[in-house]
Amino acid sequence: MELVHQALAYVAVGAVGVGIVWSIVLTLRPTRDHRGIDRFGVGVVGLVLVAAAAGAVQFASAARPKEDLHLVYAAVAIGLIPLARSFIIGNGRREAWVTVAAYVVLGGVLFRLFSTG
Repeated sequence: MELVHQALAYVAVGAVGVGIVWSIVLTLRPTRDHRGIDRFGVGVVGLVLVAAAAGAVQFASAARPKEDLHLVYAAVAIGLIPLARSFIIGNGRREAWVTVAAYVVLGGVLFRLFSTG
C-alpha cells in the first residue's frame, strides 16, 4: 500500500503542475469559460482523496508518518481546492488568479506532505 500511496502522491504533484500552468493560461486569455479547469480541480481533489485513503490504510496498519503534521497537511490538501472555489463568484481573470493561488498553495502543501511523510 505504501507504493500506491507514493505513486498517487507523485501523480498529484504532476496534476498540480498542470493546474498551475492551465490556470495561468486562463488568466492571460479573454475567455470566461473555466468549466474545464473546474472539472480538472474535481479530479485533483479526487486524486488527493484516493491518496489520502491509501495513507489511511497504511496508518491503520500501524505505519505512521515521520511527523504527525502529515495528517494535518493531508486534510488541508483535500480541502484547499474546494475552499478556493467557494471564493469564486464569476469566471473572470480575478477568479482565475484565485485558482492559480490555490494550485500554488496546494503545491506547497504537497511539498510539506513529502517532507513530513
